[in-house]
Amino acid sequence: MANAVNVSATNNAEIDGLLSGYKWSGAITYSFPDSPSDYANPYTGGSSEPTTSGFASAPTQMQAAINYAIGLINGYTNANVQYAGTNGADIMIAQSPSANPTSYAYYPGNYASGGDVWFGNQYNYSLAKLGNYYFTTALHELGHAFGLKHSQEAGGPANIAVPSAHDDSEYTVMSYRSYVGASTTTGYTNEAYGYPQTYMANDILALQTMYGADYTTQSSSTIYTWNPTTGQEFINGVGQLAPGGGVGGSANRIYETVWDGGGVDTYDLSNYTTNLSINLNPGASSMFSSVQLAYLGDGHYASGNVYNAYLYSGDARSYIDNATGGSGNDTIVGNAIANMLNGGSGNDTITGGAGNDTIAGGAGTDTAVYSGNMANYAIAYNAATQTFIVVDQRAGAPDGTDTLTGIENFQFADTTAPSAALVSPPVSIEAVGATSLVQVGSNFYMNPAAGFGPTLKYVGSPVVAGQFGAWTPIAAEQTSSGYEVAWKYSGSDQFAIWTTDSSGNFATSTGQVSDTSATLEQAESRFHQDLNGDGVIGMPTTSIEAFGSTSLVQSGSNFYMNPVADGFGPALKYVGSPVVASQFGAWTPIAAEQTSSGYEVAWKYSGSDQFAIWTTDSSGNFATSTGQVSDTSATLLLAEARFHQDLNADGTIGPVASHAIDWHLHV
Repeated sequence: MANAVNVSATNNAEIDGLLSGYKWSGAITYSFPDSPSDYANPYTGGSSEPTTSGFASAPTQMQAAINYAIGLINGYTNANVQYAGTNGADIMIAQSPSANPTSYAYYPGNYASGGDVWFGNQYNYSLAKLGNYYFTTALHELGHAFGLKHSQEAGGPANIAVPSAHDDSEYTVMSYRSYVGASTTTGYTNEAYGYPQTYMANDILALQTMYGADYTTQSSSTIYTWNPTTGQEFINGVGQLAPGGGVGGSANRIYETVWDGGGVDTYDLSNYTTNLSINLNPGASSMFSSVQLAYLGDGHYASGNVYNAYLYSGDARSYIDNATGGSGNDTIVGNAIANMLNGGSGNDTITGGAGNDTIAGGAGTDTAVYSGNMANYAIAYNAATQTFIVVDQRAGAPDGTDTLTGIENFQFADTTAPSAALVSPPVSIEAVGATSLVQVGSNFYMNPAAGFGPTLKYVGSPVVAGQFGAWTPIAAEQTSSGYEVAWKYSGSDQFAIWTTDSSGNFATSTGQVSDTSATLEQAESRFHQDLNGDGVIGMPTTSIEAFGSTSLVQSGSNFYMNPVADGFGPALKYVGSPVVASQFGAWTPIAAEQTSSGYEVAWKYSGSDQFAIWTTDSSGNFATSTGQVSDTSATLLLAEARFHQDLNADGTIGPVASHAIDWHLHV
């Protein structure tokens, strides 16, 4: 028989919040009594549970749950727990009306009831199946019998509760909270099969603190897999107890913590088609399938399907070593030891972390993630094996030395580099403005001043050199919403301008335009370069006049009223649209001058002596017109002074002065 002894605090709240202060010492026995006579009489420390009318053996389903829980504890710890049939034992499990309405257990104690577990008879415990309330109740009460207290309550040798961030069913079966922050007075809110299927990370660590850690559990190479339909776990191909009895449907939830004592261990999720999130760090969770997540109530779901146990006393033997993804777009994170991380199919993102890792991207477009700037790493490529070696050169080499295959992108803290660019230097197409266009292999990248930008894509796939025949990208520039890319048809004067989103995906195109088109000429300023080779960036500009304070210039087919000093003024517009050369036949604007409310614009009918004066608002929009006037009209002559020029070419600015007669000579 075992003896109950005291347990001291550890100064770790994650552990101390679960310690009752008592544990067993020596070989521990447990039994399922079938008669009150199996108990000591008097039943000291108890409440007469064995002798209360209605005493019964624990339902066989709860006995199965207890046996399962004992197996877990034997696997986690060095406790020596032995089955004693229906006889007296250190831990005796039965049913009694005294335990109504639910159940309870006594902490380890050197008295008759110490360590005993009692189930009430107002709940149908014969419904116990892995993952439901009844089954997890067996884990909870047996936890008390081994010395665990409620996580939400102060008490124990340190008189504290488990920290609130871990006081819920994700971290301990000893909590009354289904999810972090849940009420402890309204009862559990988990769905029918949304309860923990094992002891969780805090429970395991607290049990190991009392009884030591068992590193013989799964100490050889172990492969863990799960069924995407039923949620059943397989260890080296051997099926474990299935959630809900293996019926699947709403009982397909996976909600467990894995303790593995040693060996080389692998989470193999290659049979999953979902977008996996696998994290091998101690205490972290991995999400295999959203439909297999436990619903904890009130809009809360478990953060993962499978949680990793904490390291016990920093011992690295219990790390999970490797992970294999499925056919979805997976995210895989390694831990501090050397991991083998295989993304499988899909576009995967893989972080090796510390340790010298082996990373295989597999099919799809895969990205390896590193914590430092690109310059912190030495990167080598073996063309024969198509293998990259990435060496972290920072002090302590926090990312280790990794060996990688099948990786398309390397994501560093300061940039993401395509693997092709690490094999051979990129070929620069142009580097004018804030964005450079480079070719890496057969693909094109729009790079900032330092690092790599997105690849140019069409219908979601990278554009390949020659994909559009003789059309070749010649320039790129970032915009507020993405990028502009200029294309040229080789050997011709034909161009096109693409717009893309911020990821480089094609959005729109101007279609084919000539080298003299306004579309291309205006785009040159945005690209900061002379795309058509006419020696001018932007529209060719012709000065019509520059008298006074305002100049009139023609740029392309439009007219602008610019300050003479410097800068640009508005375009001349009619009915809201820029006036186009020859829009009004032989009428041509010949002069402009700013006024207090906008502009005046003088027009001349080519080859004649006919003129007109427009007024515009401050934005250059037509407001009024004098109508057609002659070159000798007062309207035109008076306007010449305002325009500071001789519009009608009579040699005088303004009205011609008359010659006065000296009448004194004729007196």
